[in-house]
Amino acid sequence: MSNQVIRFGGNNITDNESVKNLQTYIAREEKRTFIVVSALPRLLHLIEESISGIFTQSFSPIQLEKDINIIHYETLNNSPGSGFKEMTDQLISLLKGIALIGDYSLALRDQVISFSEKLTTDIFHSQWIKLGGKSQIIWPEEIDLQVTSDYGNATFISVNLEKIEKLPNRVLVFPGSYGIDKNGKIARTGKSAADYTSSALTAFLKAERLELWGLYNNFQKADPNIVDNPPIIKRLTYSEAGELAYFDHYSFHPRTVELLEQAHIPIHVLNPQTGNVNTTINTETFIDDKVVKSIACTDDISLLKLDGPGVGLKPGILAKVTSKLNDAGINIKSVITSQTAINLILGKDTGEKSLKLIEKLGFTSVQQVSLLKDVSLIGIIGYGMQQNYGISARIFNAVAKNKINVVLSGSGASDLVSYLIVKNTDKVKSVRVIYNAFFSHEKIKSLLLTQKIN
Repeated sequence: MSNQVIRFGGNNITDNESVKNLQTYIAREEKRTFIVVSALPRLLHLIEESISGIFTQSFSPIQLEKDINIIHYETLNNSPGSGFKEMTDQLISLLKGIALIGDYSLALRDQVISFSEKLTTDIFHSQWIKLGGKSQIIWPEEIDLQVTSDYGNATFISVNLEKIEKLPNRVLVFPGSYGIDKNGKIARTGKSAADYTSSALTAFLKAERLELWGLYNNFQKADPNIVDNPPIIKRLTYSEAGELAYFDHYSFHPRTVELLEQAHIPIHVLNPQTGNVNTTINTETFIDDKVVKSIACTDDISLLKLDGPGVGLKPGILAKVTSKLNDAGINIKSVITSQTAINLILGKDTGEKSLKLIEKLGFTSVQQVSLLKDVSLIGIIGYGMQQNYGISARIFNAVAKNKINVVLSGSGASDLVSYLIVKNTDKVKSVRVIYNAFFSHEKIKSLLLTQKIN
């Protein structure tokens, strides 16, 4: 029996029209359908706040239960059933236990946060039935969806295909973002990880494609909070989509493409209000006529700099630095080097810790170790940058003409992306001027078309 996998965004669950569109769509397919559900944003935020509230003495079990029931009632216009109540009680009991102990492990945190998906799955299942559909909830434990024990950042390993084959030929509602490790504990796979969950199922089941019904932030050519109404990107490669996933304004798990790329399984991003495909992600190395497909940005960086005339001559400096940070569990986003400097792009919240660790290494050939925090990363993404003349020139001309100081730049390491690091205060201006350098005539064409229609 063939299977299909659809990830349905938590922010669309309260939209009856989107749910009905999905029901109509599935009714045309004679397949077993897994609908992987991401958490309702309000519910996830509420549970995360409750964990924090334990340590600020603001946690109230009674208020939490009341707030959860309000979310249920506002979505379904009825009171919770026994299953929903039981899960709510389990969640509150876990939080009371953490409050009693005064501490918690990463594994326990994952267990608590997983209730955002569990409760959402129950709500979506009830919504589906209320709107005339038939569905059944399936939990990761029931199909042995195995993950590593890297709590908060686990990796999907396998699923029990024999158990899946015994499942009924119907709509199966499935919670995203977590699996079960070798010890039988829940381990979450990260932020926006329902995408990753659905891609793992798609790969394990060898489904024809993965369908993402609704992204919180679509793949657009720039951040819509910076550039007015940027167009949606119609076609992306796996690598381009994975690169964009690291930037603030794309709600897409970077590892979504990992297993699918190996199997050449495409990803379709659909508009839940229409059922139309917004973006197709596959192996096709499509070079846009502008080459550049998106001007992306993030503030979640800090820049650790190691400067000295002997940096390029002394072997092993970079190896020692990366090893030290790896031992401390600190992720390095990127490295840009020269003969006199090593520049590490890190997360904003790990910069200070990294600085202290590297200062203790005491390199004789490094004259200065410094940290820049008030910076932003601009990514200019699109295949073909090395194959087409003038791309870098257009980028640097745009920032130079507008008197934007580039703290650091990196290009040439990949035919996919060029990086600029600028001051936070220059981020918005940088994105706009680079966007206009590549796409300004598209905006003019759109305005002329609108005037012609009117």
